Amino acid sequence: MIFGLAAALGWGLADFAGAVAGRRIGSIATVIVGQVLSFAFMSLLLLASGDSIDPIAPIIGWIALNGVFTAIAYMTHYRALELGPVAVVSPIGATYAVVGVALAIVVLGERPNAVQLLGAAITVLGVMLVSTDLRKLRAGTHGIPPGLPWAIVSAVGFGIAAFLLGYASQQVGWVVGLWASRVAQVACYVPFAIVYRRQLAVLRPGVGLWVAVAAGAADILGVTTYAAGAEHGYLSIVLAATAVFPMVAVLLSIRYLHERLVPNQFVGIGLVVGGLLMLGLG
Repeated sequence: MIFGLAAALGWGLADFAGAVAGRRIGSIATVIVGQVLSFAFMSLLLLASGDSIDPIAPIIGWIALNGVFTAIAYMTHYRALELGPVAVVSPIGATYAVVGVALAIVVLGERPNAVQLLGAAITVLGVMLVSTDLRKLRAGTHGIPPGLPWAIVSAVGFGIAAFLLGYASQQVGWVVGLWASRVAQVACYVPFAIVYRRQLAVLRPGVGLWVAVAAGAADILGVTTYAAGAEHGYLSIVLAATAVFPMVAVLLSIRYLHERLVPNQFVGIGLVVGGLLMLGLG
């Protein structure tokens, strides 16, 4: 649980900083800056640890899949943060834990109890409330929060990616597993870097770039503590604990970005966080 909560702190800070950076330099640049930083950090950590990368060979296919799903998840998540309010996007993104826990149950044979199952149901209800303005529905209009479709895609992508990273960490150790994941992920970004090379070429030191670096640093805290926790404990419990990260992002976005939510969305955020806590504490 401690590793999961530390990861939640990192990812909550990363969401807030990523939203600020994305609105200044664009989501593509924000993602690439942050993940290249993460790759460089993990490469240095691997060298310092002296661990061999030979154990990766038997699971190289899973590593490649993790890279693909992680790249898709980060791209869509930061796009959602660029377009929509953090206080809506972040809680929806946190439902990746439900996907990851489901995979841990089916593939690894981990078994949740009744409290955890109830937590999953509450989480789904919370997402429905966060995603809807009930006042508009009663008035006969159907408003979709900006960035919602991107947030849903990212949640599924992160759920699969987090499960694969946790599995790799259990098989080869968290340092080697996370380094291999970052290699595969950066390789997936190469086509995007080529397509958006003009946008990336005009990046200069400034607030947007430094905030993107800060988002990358916060994300490093998240992924390293998550991977370390997955190696040493139940993957489903660590996953569920990480999913409270919206609390950090939401509080910061309301305080500093002056975002405003309708009442049912506040209730939905509370249900999402409460349901995910039940998943972990169960």
